[in-house]
Amino acid sequence: MILFVIVVGYGNRHRWYQLPLVPITAAFAGAACAFLGPKISSFSVKQTILSAPSRLPKTEPSQARLFAARALSILLAGSFVAYVFVQPLYEPSAAQLRDAGLDLNRITAPDALIVAGDTGDPTIFYYAQRKGWHFLEKDAIYAGNPSDSQEAIADLEQLHGRGATNLVFTTNTFWWLDYYPEFAQHLAESAKLMEATPRFRIYKLSAAR
Repeated sequence: MILFVIVVGYGNRHRWYQLPLVPITAAFAGAACAFLGPKISSFSVKQTILSAPSRLPKTEPSQARLFAARALSILLAGSFVAYVFVQPLYEPSAAQLRDAGLDLNRITAPDALIVAGDTGDPTIFYYAQRKGWHFLEKDAIYAGNPSDSQEAIADLEQLHGRGATNLVFTTNTFWWLDYYPEFAQHLAESAKLMEATPRFRIYKLSAAR
């Protein structure tokens, strides 16, 4: 799996290609807990015997072993705090793209061509059942964020000339409309807002010029 993720190809940046690592990691994490748990328990038992009133002979655990036991306990308990950071990964990562796609399927013509500001994720096109381009686009491949408004305008106009009928932004790319003010102004003059929700905005591009 490590070779697959690191060596095979650029497409492995998508989380779903890395999902097979989850059961493998879970198995090793469980083995680590099973290995550390008895050791921590044995240290704790020795400490309890040491502190209990008794005439039986007692084995004094070294300070280093006690420190190691406490450190392992803290480490083991702290490892579960990571759940706070991975919890967002249990939420649908492309829910806004799915919703935008379903809405495009509902409000656009079957032959509509979509320009999607979707950070290169094809989910919109799957659910819309429409063809189109990621935005920005170069040689039919997602080309990342524009360097400035002029690049965004030029790319949109090129796609418009190739038959694009609709443009969609999701929460991942709403910031474009603030960061590229000239592009936002161009869009206001050349497109009509068809649908706006907290998750996506769909525009109807004017007739090709």
